[in-house]
Amino acid sequence: MTGIPLRSFLSTFIALAMTTLGATFATLLPAAAASPNQENQTEYLWYEAENMRGFATQSNGEPVLNPSWLNQPKAKTPGWGMNGPGVSAEWTQGGESEWSSAAASADESRATIFQDLEIPRDGDYRIWIRYADWAGKAENFTVRIRQGDREVFRHEFGAADLIDAHDEVSMYWGWAFTWDSAAGSLRKGPARLSIEIEKPTAARRHVDCVLVTNDLAYVPRGREKPDFAAMKYLRQWSANRAALKPLTVTETSRADRYEIPAAWQRPKIAGRDFLMPWNIAREFWPLYEKPEVERPLYPFHAEPIDAFIEKYKGARDVPLFSSKLVIPVIFIGDLPQYLKEGSPFLTYIRETKVPFGILINYGAAEFSAEDGPAAFKLLTGELKDQFIGWVSGESIGHVWSMAATDLKLAPTMSRKEMLEALRVFYTQALDKKWSSTFHTQTGPMWDKLIPAQSTSSTSFAHALTRWGVRLLGMETAAVQPMTSMRIAFTRGAARQSGAAFVYYHAPNFGDSATTFTKLQNFAGPDFFLHSRYGPTMGPSLSWYRKNYYLYYMSGASAIYLEQGFDQFFKPGPGENPLQLNPLGRITDEFMRFVDKHPERGTPYTPIAFLLDPAHGWEMTDYPQWPFGLSQLERSDRALRELFAVAYYPGSVVEGEPASADRQAFVSGIFGDIFDVLVASDTEKPNAVERTAGPAPVATGAVKKSSSPESQSPEDAYRGLVAGGHIEWSPTWAKRLKDYATRGGTVVLNPAQIKGLPTELLGVRLTGTTGEAHNAQCAAPNEELQDLHGQIFRYEQIELKGAEVLMSTTSGNPLVTINKVGKGSIIFCAVADLLGEDDRIATFAAHMLAHVFTDVTPLQVRGDVEYLVNRTSQGWIVTLFNNNGVLKPQQGLAQVDRSANVSVSVSLRGQGIASAQEWLSDRPVEVKQQAGASDAVSVNIPPGGVAIVELRPR
Repeated sequence: MTGIPLRSFLSTFIALAMTTLGATFATLLPAAAASPNQENQTEYLWYEAENMRGFATQSNGEPVLNPSWLNQPKAKTPGWGMNGPGVSAEWTQGGESEWSSAAASADESRATIFQDLEIPRDGDYRIWIRYADWAGKAENFTVRIRQGDREVFRHEFGAADLIDAHDEVSMYWGWAFTWDSAAGSLRKGPARLSIEIEKPTAARRHVDCVLVTNDLAYVPRGREKPDFAAMKYLRQWSANRAALKPLTVTETSRADRYEIPAAWQRPKIAGRDFLMPWNIAREFWPLYEKPEVERPLYPFHAEPIDAFIEKYKGARDVPLFSSKLVIPVIFIGDLPQYLKEGSPFLTYIRETKVPFGILINYGAAEFSAEDGPAAFKLLTGELKDQFIGWVSGESIGHVWSMAATDLKLAPTMSRKEMLEALRVFYTQALDKKWSSTFHTQTGPMWDKLIPAQSTSSTSFAHALTRWGVRLLGMETAAVQPMTSMRIAFTRGAARQSGAAFVYYHAPNFGDSATTFTKLQNFAGPDFFLHSRYGPTMGPSLSWYRKNYYLYYMSGASAIYLEQGFDQFFKPGPGENPLQLNPLGRITDEFMRFVDKHPERGTPYTPIAFLLDPAHGWEMTDYPQWPFGLSQLERSDRALRELFAVAYYPGSVVEGEPASADRQAFVSGIFGDIFDVLVASDTEKPNAVERTAGPAPVATGAVKKSSSPESQSPEDAYRGLVAGGHIEWSPTWAKRLKDYATRGGTVVLNPAQIKGLPTELLGVRLTGTTGEAHNAQCAAPNEELQDLHGQIFRYEQIELKGAEVLMSTTSGNPLVTINKVGKGSIIFCAVADLLGEDDRIATFAAHMLAHVFTDVTPLQVRGDVEYLVNRTSQGWIVTLFNNNGVLKPQQGLAQVDRSANVSVSVSLRGQGIASAQEWLSDRPVEVKQQAGASDAVSVNIPPGGVAIVELRPR
């Protein structure tokens, strides 16, 4: 017993006894004390200014937008408005905390935004605030805290400079972010913190975030958050990887549990598993009628065009464009001439039978009344199977101009009502747009729309596929956090509806982009405050390269290059031959890889998050309010924290200075093992017609079970974790029970049990709550773990068949497991899994680690991001080293060449017959380990990728 306090030992013993003796013993334990032990515990209450209440709104209910680079007066942007995701001034300082901030004009004299919060403990606190400090100017604003009818804190900030006027950043922009603070005494209980403007001042007010903490020694830096309790626990656990009992392993889990469900088969696009749609230069089509020796043989888009034509006319082997992956995309403005009988485009399409797409970004087609119906007949008749759809970057069909008159949306609506109003608007607007374009009735053509949103992609992914989209796109700007999480939404939506997804590849870092072309190069003084494009702008080449392999191995059916013309250049000074530029060399390498490895397997994602169909959640929108009008609620904070655990350390890395290789790519401790589904009653899963017969090798080892049409989408997953607030319909209450009965594991909390019977949960809520800041786990053979953290409130429960997995140190149940058929329902007694600080409770993170651990047959050790694919012959693991490349928004990347990562990969319970690294095309040595699984080791350079195929014995 040396080193273990008696109290901890007794608490652990009680918890183990509860599990052993069952519900009867548990009901005899004393109730939790009214308040937790007031020992020295730190609390960190962090709030984003842009998520507060009280913003000025426009006539349609959206918040006023007040971006820093415009520096608008009060007359145009009254009150507090959204500053918006950073431009050059913000990103060069590491960015705003999370995604946005609040701003008010210099001449604004009265405005208030506020945050209601819960002070968890009595005591002395320090209130910190991050804001823009203008050089030589005051930017006065006041922070107040009220508790009940008393003002308990008041301090004016911004009255004097804190940053040296000659500071490097301040000299560029005229201002720099700073932290300032003041102290106050607060009492436990509800409070309202407000940020108030009481007078005009010399400079605009620009507030990023606020921290209230009783850790008086803590000093914040940049946008880095404090060491929240659950994140601290996950960091410690990931360092030692203490064994946890997997909660998704049930009696149905046999050796074949890793086979791929038939529902995960990718539907083919125009008969192909993977393709690369490519914008084609207008200059190609008139050349098509010339002799082959006088023209390029393949559709192309490259700058400089004259040099490309001269070099590659008549050539059979052309970098990029001779690949069979490339299919043409034409601009909608050219459609009338391209679809005329006798056009070179129609001749090419008919002769080659190649698929094609049409880009509709910010453009329109002007058909005559006679030509329009004929063109529509071509697209929906003769060319129907070749036409993959309307590529719609950053928008759902580019019909937003009709919103002012046709969109019936109001802030008073529920999110369900908002989503339905948006469905009606987009359906009618698309119908109107296409019918007007073609001078005939077309319908909305949802099945041919390829919407590729960046912001809003998570909030609309499932809605779009339910509305009829069959090829769902997504774009990821380089500093949108956790790309793999965004893929989980997109891939989950596609799988749930039987659709496919495409990656819209754009090398953007905020308002800057990597480009080697003179055609689109904005880097001079005229663009100093905003857009900056050039060879040393935007994300790193490492980010550019990693995205190709991430999306391809994650199951994307296509990758579309927004700036496909930017792959060749003639470097200077002096006259040099036309050649692939750095982006082009990366693309060429990737396309050769795909040609060599078309059988990439199926992404293995055994855990799904289950959300409300109208959740509207998006981390990086502008404004970031769900659907633009619905202000953020506790449910949104619950989702933020849920994904912070799943993709740990994503939310921690987000606090580092903005860099595409760190925020977007995250070396998650559980791997990229997740999809996102929604609890929709109107879904039509697997609606896309699938190829009959056995699955091709590319889809992996397909589970031999009933046909996909007879399965529910959730049956493909070993575990379901409900996220945010959900009110279950009778249909979904039955589906959850059936899913568990068949062997699945479901995780729920009190915010998600409306409509579910007591017998399913195995517990009854008593209607009373308790408070605690510590917990203990009764899982057998588990090392004692430190689960203390912030104060949280929990529902006191009565056991009705469930067993206790975790409890408070005083013995009250916190997590229970109820056996249902071959599976189980895991219930956490803390609503939304959140403590009083709106951050996930430590023990809840521990519970989720139990759910997420050991759900794939691969064990990966090393500081890497990884994803797993199943093939008919074995497994493929894709590994990314996200360390060692520091690329700011502007300037060349700095590479720490010592930041290599050594990775060990083993197959749990199986021997490895052979291993091959696909990128280097070299075998990998298999190490036989006595008493342990066979393993392979791979060394990955900074910013590098490795893809290893493992074939079991």
